[in-house]
Amino acid sequence: MILGIIPARAGSKGIQHKNTYPVYDGTGRVPLIDYTIKTAQLSNLDDYCITTDISELSCKSTRSIKNLYLRPYKLCLDDTPMIPVIQYAIEEYEYKNDKKVDAVCILQPTSPLRHYMDVNRAIGAFKESGSDSLYSGYYMGIKYKDKTYDKHQEKPHFQRNGAIFIAFRELINQGKLWSDIAVEFEMPKSRSIDIDDMDDMFIAESLIKNGVVK
Repeated sequence: MILGIIPARAGSKGIQHKNTYPVYDGTGRVPLIDYTIKTAQLSNLDDYCITTDISELSCKSTRSIKNLYLRPYKLCLDDTPMIPVIQYAIEEYEYKNDKKVDAVCILQPTSPLRHYMDVNRAIGAFKESGSDSLYSGYYMGIKYKDKTYDKHQEKPHFQRNGAIFIAFRELINQGKLWSDIAVEFEMPKSRSIDIDDMDDMFIAESLIKNGVVK
């Protein structure tokens, strides 16, 4: 089975309480994480869970979610790597649901423009590829020190956007999110924003209001 994992830490340097920041969706404001929860619910993932240190999260945007795991303080620091967080979530899920996780799909709340069909297509690409991992992104130009990228002369650069990571359990056990043979799953640049600061938040809200995410 492929388990979706939504990592939602309370702390953030760019925006205070970023993952629960109220984002205007055209009719009202909802916590940022709600977009990713909805994506997981509508997707073809076999199941999903949230790993967090936000104790009040369960009474805000996740009332109907059974797989919500509060993780220990040591896994909630600014410099905590993603791998141990994912490993802890897998262990919690398997213990509490008595199911074996074959692969994980990491969906970070900071990518609200990611559509559930992006996730479905990524799952399909991952299964068809025979690879052990996948990450999403978009092709962009490369700006050099002395010149601007020329798309007619240079090969476009694939920029990871942080929206979707898929990896087999064995790779996660090795301490890796992707390998050298990872699938590069292309998403539109318009849905690739990764919110880090308020400028990103304003751009995301504008795109949401204009129908990029429905």
